[in-house]
This record gives sequence, structure tokens and C-alpha cells, in this order.
Amino acid sequence: MSDVQSYALGRGESQAPVMLSGLDRLGEKLGRRIRTLIEPISGIRPHVTAEATRVLEFGMWSGELPDFSSISFYRLTPLKGQMLLRMDAAMISVLVDCFYGGVGNRPMPSKGEFTPTEDRLIARIAEALVTRLMECWGEVIALDAGLVARETGLGFAAAAQPSDQMVLQRFTISLSRDQSWPIDLLFPLSALRGVEALMGVRMPTDEEHVDPVWQARIARQMQDIRLPARTVLARPNLSLADLMQLKAGDVIPVTIGRSLPLIVGDRIVAHGTIGEQDGRAAFQIEKLAQGPDQ
Repeated sequence: MSDVQSYALGRGESQAPVMLSGLDRLGEKLGRRIRTLIEPISGIRPHVTAEATRVLEFGMWSGELPDFSSISFYRLTPLKGQMLLRMDAAMISVLVDCFYGGVGNRPMPSKGEFTPTEDRLIARIAEALVTRLMECWGEVIALDAGLVARETGLGFAAAAQPSDQMVLQRFTISLSRDQSWPIDLLFPLSALRGVEALMGVRMPTDEEHVDPVWQARIARQMQDIRLPARTVLARPNLSLADLMQLKAGDVIPVTIGRSLPLIVGDRIVAHGTIGEQDGRAAFQIEKLAQGPDQ
């Protein structure tokens, strides 16, 4: 005999493939923007995976949550209800460690509240992430986000009933092979019903309309572009009185640093030292600057 499961009429709405596929396209774009958001904080390029959007009951989602995590509640006008943004507490601790020069591998102490520094980082990431969310949604509908509350667990706020149908967008953030954490965006399914028709519209992605032949030609032409490069030997400081008294023959003492920047445009691309080669002054590169494009 096959297993029999109970079913309550009026619940268990269909997962609306059109709606979910539209959210998946938005999620792919948002995932790339989350990567550029986390990278300046972590100091390394993170790997961000946008998981498939799915519908589940609020009780199922909340039952898997740890007791301690960051949960931010946002109102996204004109959508009904509230969106939940959940971030893992261990991820916040690691990012704080990385931001202040650590490598993010120290053991994280178990605790029940965030430090003021962690609170500031949570606010920074949450606000920037919601801003990028609104940018992605701008192709479907203009949203206006407002923070309702920020808590350290669901026990401090009545977010929804356990049987309420929710739509989950999950992004997995990885800094190394053994470090990964989820970032959850949770929407009431009823709130997305109002824009379900708009989700069926094919939204442009960053990879659309790519012409490989045109790209190759542009790449070849760009290789011949010449850019001015410069370095700064010293930056002496003069008082306004000394500056006004300068005259021909005056000597301003300077100290030339051991590591000088090589600047192209307004960006430092390397550090090195000044020397001589073939009777001419020369710049020897000792270290390339670390940046998001390196």
C-alpha cells in the first residue's frame, strides 16, 4: 500500500514556473552584484552561487535556522508584506576579521549577540544588497525599500505563520573550499502574485547580445592604446608662510620612499623603486597592486 499524506485544501499553491524562472534570472544578476559587494570587504574574490528559487512553508524555512543569525526585515513598496534578509553569524565574523587584516580562519566564539563593529558591517552589507536588489528588480517594477527591523533571530519578531507560503532565493557565499554560508531572501508568495504577469517578460541579462568577433576586434585595438604612467617620488609639506617666501635657489628637503607607486590614470597598478638602466632613469616593478580585476 502506498503512503498516504494529509493535504489541506486552500494551501500548497502551485510554484508558478513563470514567476520562479523570472526570479531565477533576477537571482543570477543579483548574485554577480553580491560578489562585487563582498569582495572589497573580504579582500579576495568570493564565489557566489545563486540557487534555484523555490516555494516552501515558512515553518520549514524557519525550522532550519540557527538560533543566532542576522535577520533584517524590509518593506518593498508596492509589494505586500515584508521581505526577510538572513545572513549567517559566522560569515559576519569572518568578514570583519578579513576587513581588518585577518585571513578569516580563526575560530569564531559562540555568542548570542553581535559586536558594534559587526552590527555596522551587517547594516553596510544589508543596505548595499537591498540597493542592488532594487536595481535588478527595476527591469520588472520600481521598488522602494524601507528597513522595518533588524534582529538576531526569529524569536524576536513575528514574521509569518508557519503555514504561510514563502518564496526563497538563496545565495551561497564561499571564500575558500571549507568556508561557505547562505544569504537568504524570503518573500511572501502572496506578495509576488501581484507581479506574476511581469515575471514572464524576458529580462535582458549581462551576457545577451554578445558578438565574439566584435569583442576580438575591440580587444586587438585596445592593446595599442597608450596610457600615461607616472610615479610620485615625494610629497613634501610646506606651510603657507614658507610657500609665500619661496625664491629661486631655495632647497626643499625631501625623503624618497623605498616603495613608490606606479600610477596609470588615477589608479595605482604597481609598486617599485627608482634606479638606472642604460644611462637613463628607470622604474623597477617589485609588486603588482592587488585589485578586483587582478
